[in-house]
Amino acid sequence: MSVIIRKATVMDLEDIHQIELKCFAREAFSRSHLEYFLRLPNFVNLIAISDGKPAGFIIGSVEHSVGENVGHIYSIDVKHECRRKGIGSSLLSAMESILAEKGVEKCYLEVRFDNVAAINLYLKHGYKTLETIKDYYGFGVNGIRLEKDLCIRR
Repeated sequence: MSVIIRKATVMDLEDIHQIELKCFAREAFSRSHLEYFLRLPNFVNLIAISDGKPAGFIIGSVEHSVGENVGHIYSIDVKHECRRKGIGSSLLSAMESILAEKGVEKCYLEVRFDNVAAINLYLKHGYKTLETIKDYYGFGVNGIRLEKDLCIRR
């Protein structure tokens, strides 16, 4: 299985939208939100192509907060049949590298408290839990905010 990570464009919108719907159903970003992310210059959008077909994607942005640029990962999705093959890790690593190249020193994201597979992926990549966010995903469905220092120590 060969995997290519490349910049996603508006031409990938339909594939990204379908993957998002399959992965997150009710909590999925709308097609118009995804298009918005793909069009804004401060967003980084990557798509994973496995054996010639879209297998997953990641969406993040560079935001300004308290005098510094920070990275915010909005969504990372991998098709169910493509999971446990390192695609999520490859997407996350590629995103972190691009954010670091853009001068970002910290990256954060939110995840459902019960999404154990995603939480384990983030912990494996060095993310630390910052806080629990009550009802982040709707009434009774808490989120967890995690953060990672992207600084390269010299």
